[in-house]
Amino acid sequence: MWGTEMRVRSTRRGRRRAVVVVAAAAVAGACVPPPAVPTSPIAFTEHLVSASVPGAAFVVADDVLAGGGDELVVSVFGKPVGGAGEVRIFQRGVDLDSWTETVAVPASAGIKFPNEVAVEDLDGDGDGDLVVPAGFFPCAFSGSPCGGLSWWEQTTPGAFVRHDVVAAGNAYSYHRAVVVDFDGDGITDLVTGAETASVGLTQWFKGTAAVGAGRFETTPRTIASAGGSLLSVADADGDGDLDVVSPSYFGGLYYFWLERTADPGPANPTGTFEFHVIEASVGGGFDLRLVPNLLGDGVDRWIGTNHVNPLFNGNQPPAAVFRFDVPADPRQPWPATPLSSGISSRPVPNLQSPGVFGTGDIDGDGDLDIAVSGDGDERVFWLRQEPGGAFSTFELDAAMGQAGGGIVADLDGNGTNEVVFSSYEQDRVVVYER
Repeated sequence: MWGTEMRVRSTRRGRRRAVVVVAAAAVAGACVPPPAVPTSPIAFTEHLVSASVPGAAFVVADDVLAGGGDELVVSVFGKPVGGAGEVRIFQRGVDLDSWTETVAVPASAGIKFPNEVAVEDLDGDGDGDLVVPAGFFPCAFSGSPCGGLSWWEQTTPGAFVRHDVVAAGNAYSYHRAVVVDFDGDGITDLVTGAETASVGLTQWFKGTAAVGAGRFETTPRTIASAGGSLLSVADADGDGDLDVVSPSYFGGLYYFWLERTADPGPANPTGTFEFHVIEASVGGGFDLRLVPNLLGDGVDRWIGTNHVNPLFNGNQPPAAVFRFDVPADPRQPWPATPLSSGISSRPVPNLQSPGVFGTGDIDGDGDLDIAVSGDGDERVFWLRQEPGGAFSTFELDAAMGQAGGGIVADLDGNGTNEVVFSSYEQDRVVVYER
């Protein structure tokens, strides 16, 4: 969901060009039916969280308010697109049809394109604070860059105080920030990707023992001239330290990982990291995450989505969810196995598929399944794990427009997971209950 309904895109070599979507293209796109995908063999009940979330985008599920259950934290892009956004928290009431809304980051804060929020207790008081990465490159085209990175300290339940790590208006945008003790000093840091329309960087901001505005250093430590998209931090090579694993889109169409070869320390404040390409043939990377014990065999594997539109650009590979297996020598390419079928963006130049995803036991059979947004494909899907590690793709909803979320979580505590998607085009957030 790289800025929904933007008439701008980047090329493989990072050159930018405006794309005018003419009426004929829109009509042609509307006449092309999507590839057939079977409807879900399992019935789901749809619960509407809200139908008044203008430009609903990313969603995370976490216990923000320390109430003992997960809330839904929704990034709201707002409409018309390009104006100030919001972050809203939806707390469940007596059932999945009852939700109370709290605006954690108001539009008056002036944050444009608030992206995927991270929830973490950053001040040690037992409740959840919010890390809000923000921005998208089309802001720069209007002469008003809108990137930023802030954390919002929860002072009393539902009330938040803003602290900027990167002040709003930065030329670089941030889409995901991982809270992790990256340098091993016992204090959590922020690891993130910074990007423009043609450049991607991987950076980290050192955490400090200070409180409030000084909780993180405000000068980034850049560890690679590659990055952006929705990165992860994990021990990719099994040597006991933390590496960075990331898709890349605007800075180049591939997936990569950064091998830690020297820890950060007084003599080397940034640390030393070696760049390795994971895969460069399946298109631009969107989301990439480590899934422990994916196939039930004790092996941790990586799941990722590309972000393509072969119906508009015939030179692009098919849209898919992929499994990446780390080889014995992780510095070699990681084999990519497509797990999904039938996902395909509408043939309009500003749309690509698929988008974000989540994993969990969706059908109740004890193994891990996948929920994934079609993004440029207006459908949302779930992938059922079959014996032997294959996955079958099913349509969960045929008309969600550009969707975010893909959350798999037991929101009501009854032992059964629900699936959550947002719809940018329809301004709503929906819970699907098996």
